[in-house]
Amino acid sequence: MALFSRRKIDMGQGPVAKTLFTLALPSMASMFFHTLFHIADTVFVSWLGEAPMAAMALTFPTMFIVFALTNGIGTGATSLITRNLGAGQNDEARAYGSSSLSLILLLSSIALPLLAPRLALPFYEFLGGTAEVARQCYLYSIWLIVSFPFMGFSVFADSLFRSQGDTVTPMYGLIIGNGLNALLDPLFIFTFGWGIAGAAAATLIGRVASCIYLQAKLKRHSEIPARLTLDASFLRRWRDIGAIGFPVSFSQISMATSGMLINKTLSSFGPAAIAAWMLGNRIEGLAFLPAFGLNGALVPFVGYNLGKGDYGRIRQGMKASILFSIAIMGSIGIILFLCPRFFLIPFRPTEEVAFLATISIRASVTGYLFAAVDLILWGVFQGSGYSLWGLAAQAIRALLLRVPLAIGFARLWGVQGIWWFQPFSAGLSMAVSALIMSQVLSRIRVRVSSKTPDSTGNVTSTTAR
Repeated sequence: MALFSRRKIDMGQGPVAKTLFTLALPSMASMFFHTLFHIADTVFVSWLGEAPMAAMALTFPTMFIVFALTNGIGTGATSLITRNLGAGQNDEARAYGSSSLSLILLLSSIALPLLAPRLALPFYEFLGGTAEVARQCYLYSIWLIVSFPFMGFSVFADSLFRSQGDTVTPMYGLIIGNGLNALLDPLFIFTFGWGIAGAAAATLIGRVASCIYLQAKLKRHSEIPARLTLDASFLRRWRDIGAIGFPVSFSQISMATSGMLINKTLSSFGPAAIAAWMLGNRIEGLAFLPAFGLNGALVPFVGYNLGKGDYGRIRQGMKASILFSIAIMGSIGIILFLCPRFFLIPFRPTEEVAFLATISIRASVTGYLFAAVDLILWGVFQGSGYSLWGLAAQAIRALLLRVPLAIGFARLWGVQGIWWFQPFSAGLSMAVSALIMSQVLSRIRVRVSSKTPDSTGNVTSTTAR
């Protein structure tokens, strides 16, 4: 771990590429361990059979909606905190930090009704699960729902640290939580005989441990405290955070909704098709690490330099991130295309599942370069505060491109052809995002040109807000 330093990074000074990569490397490491967490869960659950694997796949989009809501608020808080820090308004930055915690915890509780089996079982059957798969979904979701407030606090802590240029501490918190989860998975699933519920219980304990660590570090190292307080202006701050965060959430929810509808389409081909889709997504998560890491680094980087009034630095950061993501994702994609079955070995899939997953992976790889650019542009949307524009791009991709293409390809070529909707939707999505980004960059340039430096070197607007 000596590779990573907790020294806070000045996002407004120094070489752009070096600053971004210094921010992104811990984020990539965090995403790596987060991906390993999902892979470890999937490996152990896959040993239980196709029905538990299908249950995990059907449950994931629903659970992801809660994560999307909390993550969106965390992104909104990060953008506003860094923007105020860049403008030298530290008290306002602290106020936004305090207001975001209560909103995140509130949103973490929306899945509580699914703890009732009378609501949960019909819901999972509606998503495409058989009676047995729906039962497995319910067993898996119980402990996950209980863990959501702890997940929400981790998202909040991550936003505070990243806002201050520290992406290392959240990485350590994730390593602790996911490491403990991986250790407990086989104990709970097999030794205790809890099955798929054991995987979720291990996740709960891992998230609690991560929260304990992050809270201790916030007390010692954060200039912005973790306070659950509501002052007279909390509704205004909730509105400001939500204006940036909810479009981020809804864009991610559109992806989850897209996943649900694709699972629904796959369910007509049986549990093996759903299981193959999930295995392909888990393995491909490793290829997306560089782009996700730079996406996470761009949010505070763009927000800080927007507050500082440095448009050139924002544009340089976007270009460097795109080039790096394309190079790395392209290289990883070639490896996955050539030998996908090697990466399927730990999951012990049946021949049918392995065959379908191989087609899914190879089809998806052909769209990696488009996806790399799309993820970088999405980071700029979030960091600049134009997440509503990003929502438009993501919603078009998720609901107007992915779902119709998946349904259409399934009708034309059956289960063998359904996977090929991925590269087509990725290419069209990148084109839409690039078109929208050209408008956003023009607006950013106008905003920056309307600011002038004050006596401290910070910038203030020369036009009315």
